[in-house]
Amino acid sequence: MVWTIIIAALIILFIIMIFSKVKIYLDYRHNQDNDLLEAKVTFWGMRIYTFSAPVIKIDEDSASLIVEEEQKIAGIESEKALPITPQLLHDYFRWLKDFLDHVVGLHKIVKKFLKKVSVNSFTWHTDIGVGDAAHTAQLAGAIWGVKGNIIGLVGNYMRMKFMPKLTIDPHFQAMVSHTYLSCMFSFRIGHAIVAGLMLIKHWRRRPNLSKPQSVEKNM
Repeated sequence: MVWTIIIAALIILFIIMIFSKVKIYLDYRHNQDNDLLEAKVTFWGMRIYTFSAPVIKIDEDSASLIVEEEQKIAGIESEKALPITPQLLHDYFRWLKDFLDHVVGLHKIVKKFLKKVSVNSFTWHTDIGVGDAAHTAQLAGAIWGVKGNIIGLVGNYMRMKFMPKLTIDPHFQAMVSHTYLSCMFSFRIGHAIVAGLMLIKHWRRRPNLSKPQSVEKNM
């Protein structure tokens, strides 16, 4: 009798879990030379993962992008500096191309999962100015085009719950560079489990593709 109650409780808990939602919050702030990237993942109202990159700078000696990151997974903190070099990006994208070439149906699996992802909020504000009115106007127009393309891409792959808030404030007589991007995504655990199982199934059918050493060292 006791075991029956325990099993029934576990089954009910599992059903509740697969229908529960994971929420992902992303925030990015750029103010002149200062950058801050933050992300957090919550489940059942609990924060299970946080990521913060308070320093994003260019190393002039090595021509690499240095990202100082702080992570916390289930209460365990870690800090490290990640150098993103041109060679690292080249090796990673080459590995990614091989991965996509060998995993048949990957795009369909990812696209099907993304259709289950909801965009609950999306705010993107930009202040821009280059000290010249004509050039500032041209740059503002180009940024509007970039934002429109990105929103169109997100809308094609995910479900937009609300209209995104996009704003651009041109400063025609000043040098200004400021951006604030904030968004929140959510999806059900069950959909993620199904997508993960389908990816594993496809991956096992293909030869093992090891990542380049330059990529592995920076993981």
